[in-house]
Amino acid sequence: MPRPSRFPFSVRGAGRTRTTIATLVAACVCVVAPACVRRPVSLEQPTTKISFDTIVSQPAIEKIDLLVMVDNSASMADKQRILADAVPDLLEGLVRPKCVDKTTREPVGVLSEPTKPDAEMCPSGSEPAFPPITDMHIGVISSSLGGMGSAMCSRADNPRNDDRGHLLARGESGDVAAAGDLHFLAWYPDVEKNRDKVRHPDPPVPKTTDVGALGAAFRDLIVGVGQDGCGLEAQLESVYRFLVQPDPWTSIEKVDGRATYGPASQVDVELLRQRAAFLRPDSLVAVIVLTDEDDSTADPLSFQGSGWRFMEKPVRDRATAACAEDPASEDCTSCLFAPDAPGCSPPKYAESEDQHNVRFHRMKERFGVDPQFPIARYVDALTKPRVPLREHEHDGSGNYAPKAGCTNPLFAARLPTEPNEDLCRLPRGPRSPGLVYFAVIGGVPSTLVPDAPRTAADDPKPIDWTKVLGRDPARWDEAGIDPHMIPSRAPRPGLPPPSARDDADPVHGREWTTDGADLQFACTFDLYERGPGGEAVPIRRACGDAERQRGLCDCDGAKDAPLCAADDRSVQVRGKAYPSRRPLMVVKELDEQGIATSLCPKQLTEPDADDYGYRPAVRAITSRLERSLVGSCLPRALERDDAGSVACLVLAMLPDPGPDSDCERFGLTPPSADLLAQMRERLRDEEGEASTLHPICAVPQVVVPPGETCKDASDDIAFCYAQAPKLTFCANAIAFTKASQKLSFARFTLQCVQQRTASD
Repeated sequence: MPRPSRFPFSVRGAGRTRTTIATLVAACVCVVAPACVRRPVSLEQPTTKISFDTIVSQPAIEKIDLLVMVDNSASMADKQRILADAVPDLLEGLVRPKCVDKTTREPVGVLSEPTKPDAEMCPSGSEPAFPPITDMHIGVISSSLGGMGSAMCSRADNPRNDDRGHLLARGESGDVAAAGDLHFLAWYPDVEKNRDKVRHPDPPVPKTTDVGALGAAFRDLIVGVGQDGCGLEAQLESVYRFLVQPDPWTSIEKVDGRATYGPASQVDVELLRQRAAFLRPDSLVAVIVLTDEDDSTADPLSFQGSGWRFMEKPVRDRATAACAEDPASEDCTSCLFAPDAPGCSPPKYAESEDQHNVRFHRMKERFGVDPQFPIARYVDALTKPRVPLREHEHDGSGNYAPKAGCTNPLFAARLPTEPNEDLCRLPRGPRSPGLVYFAVIGGVPSTLVPDAPRTAADDPKPIDWTKVLGRDPARWDEAGIDPHMIPSRAPRPGLPPPSARDDADPVHGREWTTDGADLQFACTFDLYERGPGGEAVPIRRACGDAERQRGLCDCDGAKDAPLCAADDRSVQVRGKAYPSRRPLMVVKELDEQGIATSLCPKQLTEPDADDYGYRPAVRAITSRLERSLVGSCLPRALERDDAGSVACLVLAMLPDPGPDSDCERFGLTPPSADLLAQMRERLRDEEGEASTLHPICAVPQVVVPPGETCKDASDDIAFCYAQAPKLTFCANAIAFTKASQKLSFARFTLQCVQQRTASD
């Protein structure tokens, strides 16, 4: 039998596979029952030892920081209003969870009242499905980052061309007062747990204490984003810039045509201050992206600082002929680099072949190079504890080769607000990757993204990612993809042609004649508005002269798009979305932490129905967030011993440096000296010497029968292994006692030794 590796086998916990703090050679199991039994876990043969460790969520999630990225390019107004209509469902799903029977966990038909005392939130015999969120920040950013080194989308032409990744407070009729000077909303009702000023200081913006007022302000922020921003949609980079980039740039500068982020001393101070106020170290972070197009910006520093040129209007060099057959082939490159290769005569596209509006689709196939940031940039940003300073993102040739040497602000305990502070070596905070969610309401047919589970006991249906993105999107292999998700200027095989009826295809109507200046749609939907009596009234939107002059009309009388009325092709009656491939690629890679929903609503005529507007999308988002609010799901069942305990240890690292005796303040003790030494060696390797100065405490275990949790099992800080699908949204979970909320600021790691016989 081979010896166990020094490093444990990592399992999929908190949403992703990752190796965490330390190796477990022996675990202590403390049962908080009438007596506390401690014993080492045997490592003797003839068993095969499967050791694993995983990050688990804090004992109680009391805060949510919700960031909504709203695409503000043309044609987004209808989608913004549909999302605004879904705001009450989104908020109620978090701040007013359903009341459930304490025994059966079945909903009793009413919502909880979060502003009432705990015992009065729900009718007698029931309780909230999870603790209502009474501390939430809500911020909105747009997709506009300007030309990023190019002459496109100048702020001088329109300030909304470049929102710089900042939080926005603009509403339809002026700034939203509830967002304050820092431009975000703070839900903070007057309840008992918000009166503990040590753990919950007052927010730095006006407190919103009424759910209705919160919803109204949130709706105003979403609609106020507008649809007159930059057409170079930077959905992913805007999120990265606000949440993650340690030293956000102020402008892209060019020297002899080579782009740089400018001097290291030039840092966006306003963004730093907004981020530091908005993002708490111990909150659940949820990012929602609302977009009807694909991510459409280049890495401006790529190709020796020339990547910004892909955002200019002049036509680009062709790709070699090999790219049409296999974009991943070694022979696939730009004709600029191989002018004599097949397919390179002429070496450049004609203007009609490379119109700017469709520049950012199938770039490797069409240009032989892909100048966009790799998807890994955004996946790492939402999952990894370390990210690069901007000057360490590229190598000398402009290749994206990040040296991740800085604490990721998403996982930091403290965030800087001034450029002269250390922006890189930040202390690590308690947030785990399992408390960061990324949801996309984007261009994908609703038929390809299953609805959210109706109840906690229902298993979510997986997405068939091959149909959404193809067999291997990282290598541009689209085998098996649904034709609606193919980005194309020409009609796609297998779908009704432009000559078909407007409703020939239930997903997108039919293909249309783009003349090379636009893409085919992923999905479309009928447009409605509410009449005086609340009834659904079809929208017939005529193209105005100003819109026609700016080229912003989906229906200008000449286009044969299925969005236009059959009796008047200058009147729009349907909305549309293009394939949102890159945001969806991020969702796919994030696995359980990613959420994909459709921008095209199933119907807009019955507002009380479950499938109205973006209600299915909101339900998918809130149901996924609920999982983190009630426990940390495990990938498989754990083995119990005769006493009912599992061979696992939960370790909590306190946020402030100090002696190990600090554990005693919480009624805890450090783990064994050997385990502590191994943990600190690992911390030193991964996070530096400063991380080894924090006390690490062992959290004892309380045994509960299958089907129950330990929330009320003890007045002490403790954890339990819960086999209770109705309670925890998963068959196997780690849960904590209510008293463990005292440690909501700590970092937690679960370490287990599971024994299997050789025959297993």
